[in-house]
Amino acid sequence: MQQVLVTLPIFKSWFPPDGVPLYGFGAMLFLVFASVTLWGAHRAKKLTGLAPERFQDMVIWLFVTGIVGARLLYMLQYANQFPDRSLVGLASAFFKIWEGGIVFYGSAIGGAFGYGLFYWFVLRRLKIDGWRLADAVAPLLALGLAIGRIGCYLNGCCWGQVACEECQYVPLGASHFPLLPAHARPSLVRDSALQTTTGFTLAPRGFGGVIDEPRARVRAVEIGSPAERAGVLPDDLVVKVNARTNALYLDLSGPDDKVKAAVAAIKGNVGEPEVLPNGRVRLAFEEQSAYLAARLALDGQHGGVDATSSDLFDDVVRDWPRGKKVLELTVLRNNKEVDLPAFAPETVGLFPTQLYETLSMVLLVLFLLAYYPFRRHDGQLMTVLMVCYALHRFVNESLRIEPSYAGGLTLSQWISVLILVPAAALELYLWRTQPSRWKGEPLPA
Repeated sequence: MQQVLVTLPIFKSWFPPDGVPLYGFGAMLFLVFASVTLWGAHRAKKLTGLAPERFQDMVIWLFVTGIVGARLLYMLQYANQFPDRSLVGLASAFFKIWEGGIVFYGSAIGGAFGYGLFYWFVLRRLKIDGWRLADAVAPLLALGLAIGRIGCYLNGCCWGQVACEECQYVPLGASHFPLLPAHARPSLVRDSALQTTTGFTLAPRGFGGVIDEPRARVRAVEIGSPAERAGVLPDDLVVKVNARTNALYLDLSGPDDKVKAAVAAIKGNVGEPEVLPNGRVRLAFEEQSAYLAARLALDGQHGGVDATSSDLFDDVVRDWPRGKKVLELTVLRNNKEVDLPAFAPETVGLFPTQLYETLSMVLLVLFLLAYYPFRRHDGQLMTVLMVCYALHRFVNESLRIEPSYAGGLTLSQWISVLILVPAAALELYLWRTQPSRWKGEPLPA
């Protein structure tokens, strides 16, 4: 997995600290757009007579409507990830594609809708044969899927179920994604409880008490994990995270006047209060003594103010920056600070279903190109693509961890089943209405 392929050392003030990141997923989307546009313009001109500039217009239009459809279906399928159901909240979440994610079947639906509009307003007036154009486009769709799934692999999304290489052979070998920035984290850690976030669990910290130690303390370490190999031990107290002091935080919420009064009452080594996106006011403390003094000033004296404690370690693990893989810790052990070697927490082995689809789609591209001279009628390549992809997706989906619905099938499996019906109906319609090349029937000019 390589979420960030390279960082361009420019505009560092806008993209601190290293500059503009070039994301693997975005790079693959660009490659899809470029390859489909260049190859498609040639195929469309050769097979249908469509001018390259008109085909480029169509690709841009389908790309936009496809992304919209893909994002909308993702937000529908994973509605639990979008707790803010207000119009502004949903609109804001819609554009945060980099947080995950998009669903191909949504892009197919959006693209089909966009194609219908483009055909009605452009292609129909140019008298372009839609079925010949479909045959020209079919291999392009398979190629786009092949490249796009490489982007999914680089991004750490669309992964498969847990693969036990010791128990059975895993094609291509199980994939171990960097756990902290991977989209696998919430499902594997929170939903399925298959592993920890960092390779170790934390001792209860009893947030809210005056004498409690709010900083992260190791409770147990996963056997064989990168954390264990780095030397993390039970009872280690995290005092530095990525070379930064593991600062203590107090997050205050309540009526504005009471929160302001509480902040004014706190004295000691505390920086300027920070207003968080959720509206809470955060106070940060470098020293535990300053934190304890602040807790004493708050407890029992400022009713109506809710105070929660956390530390930098919590923030780093929860909001891990994209593209960063390693975690550097300094721990307090036997009253001595110990600098541990940097380590990259990994997911358990997962089936690389993204690469399975890439291989499958490459083979499908070759098959479609080889079958094109032998097709019975125009439009048949598109129906072959629909059937082959639906069958592949149904099987590949069984290797993934996705929410299931009626009949124990995932949403994509149900869509795969539903695609087979219109594919069969479309092939029957074309069989009856299109001239047969097998019988030498005259073709339309």
